[in-house]
Amino acid sequence: MEFPSKFELHYYLSDDSHSMNALVRNKCEAEFIAVAIEVAEILGVHLELDCEALREGGIREIWKALGDNSAQIALVISTLALIWSVIPKADQELVQLQKEDLRLSIEQRKRVLGKIKEDIENNNVTSETINSAKKVTSRSYKVVTRKSNFYKALSTYEKVTQVGFSELNSIGDPLADEKIISRQEFPKFIITSQDLEPRKDSSAYIEIVAPVLKDGKAKWKGIYEGQPINFSMNDKEFKIAVAAKQLSFKNGDGILCVLLIHKKVDELGEIVTSGYSVDVVLENVHSGVSGETPQGRRYRHTKKMSDKQGDMFDSG
Repeated sequence: MEFPSKFELHYYLSDDSHSMNALVRNKCEAEFIAVAIEVAEILGVHLELDCEALREGGIREIWKALGDNSAQIALVISTLALIWSVIPKADQELVQLQKEDLRLSIEQRKRVLGKIKEDIENNNVTSETINSAKKVTSRSYKVVTRKSNFYKALSTYEKVTQVGFSELNSIGDPLADEKIISRQEFPKFIITSQDLEPRKDSSAYIEIVAPVLKDGKAKWKGIYEGQPINFSMNDKEFKIAVAAKQLSFKNGDGILCVLLIHKKVDELGEIVTSGYSVDVVLENVHSGVSGETPQGRRYRHTKKMSDKQGDMFDSG
């Protein structure tokens, strides 16, 4: 079996020309390189990419992969070919991806990556090895986001009618049929939401710096875990009590609450905090004295009953 050592990215152009907008091409190039680096890093493979001279026929970019051995390079190139050309079965929802990723335990991931490493060391990179590598790497937020950026850039540039991906040998000959994605399929690779499931802190303490004393959507200001934050107060009962001046705040006062820490994936595929919101105020802390709120009492009772029910099922 001949191992691939080069990767071809082929832009098909509507007017049979050999030129495309430099900003679009450079954007796509940057996203392709970012995905290649991330895939190699996940697989524990040393990778360098050399860009060869462009070839005609639309625009064909040839990337020569350099690494420690041919099996490593073959694995990365073949994995990239699948990542770029396998059409997602459903819309790219990062929340769904996050749930699927959580199902793949750390131990499972270690086992899969361990088997891949073993195949590389034994020079035994098979289609099964490549599929395993694709499953592990395609769940990376960086891979999904950068791939989305790539297809998003092409979607706005109508001159590109389709894009093709090929695995090449050392002299530039294709080792398999070119994998082609048509323009109509570009949207299927674009993520529909940057948001992830929020992280819940069920006993968060926030020192209140600036409450919102009128009903509305303005954000409160507070200090959480030593850091200043702006947060939405979504506890309606607490907001009504504050607006009615049934509760007041002075320096050092705070709330014990259920806090949602909202997360999203940015344009580089990094997970960042996008905001904070208080779901339920459990206790109001005024002048050092803590008082449980009615909604806090209800929340704790419901949670206690839910935990008991869970214990009953676990014991069965």
